[in-house]
This record gives sequence, C-alpha cells and structure tokens, in this order.
Amino acid sequence: MRWWFAALALLLPMILSGCGSGQDAAVRDRAAAFQDAVATQDWAGACALLAPETRTELEAAAKLPCAEAIAEEKLPAPGRPDRVDVFGTMAEVRYQGETLFLTRFADEWLLHAAGCTPQRPKPYDCALHGG
Repeated sequence: MRWWFAALALLLPMILSGCGSGQDAAVRDRAAAFQDAVATQDWAGACALLAPETRTELEAAAKLPCAEAIAEEKLPAPGRPDRVDVFGTMAEVRYQGETLFLTRFADEWLLHAAGCTPQRPKPYDCALHGG
C-alpha cells in the first residue's frame, strides 16, 4: 500500500523544481480547505475533498460511511504550512508535523493521503491514504 509513497520519494529529486509552480496556489488552497474542514469537524466537507480511491479505502477499512470513518481517524491539527511541491498531476504540501499528498483529477486537486509523517527507512506513514 505504501509503495506509492516510496516511488514518490524516489522521483522527487529527479523532478524539476519549477515544474507546476503555477499550480501551487490551487494546491495550497485545496490543502487548506481540507485542513479547515478537519479542524472544524466538517466531516462531509473533508470527504468531498478526498480522491475517489482514498474515500473508498477509508470506507472499506472502517465499514462506515466516509463522514463517520474520517471522524474516527483523529487526523493531526496542522502546523504552519512549510512547503508546496507540484509535479505533474501530483503534489505534496508540508506542514510542521504533517504532510498531505494531492492528485489532480480533471480540473480539481483532491487529497490522496493525509496525516503523513516521515518514517525511516520508509518515506511516510499516513493515517489516511488511497491504494
């Protein structure tokens, strides 16, 4: 399941830093909207921002509808935003203490993983993630 994050970590150094910088604001806004929904316990709003496979995996693992399942995840409160990296159809938003991964679908960015913290030797351990 975490192969995606390992592959991402290996590809990041090879991706040009200027690639997708015009998308930074859209990614940052989407990540902030998700963090705001979690902070205010707007679980339906948080679910609306999840990528389809993330939502499906969350509901299947918890055997609950998304809004109930995400409330049980106890996602961390975000710290100050540190960095946004956009590479093609994927993005990473780093906060102090947490990282979010987003994927672009058509014309919108959706959360692929949240509550991610670095775990050595593996790149990240995520509380919420898609397959």
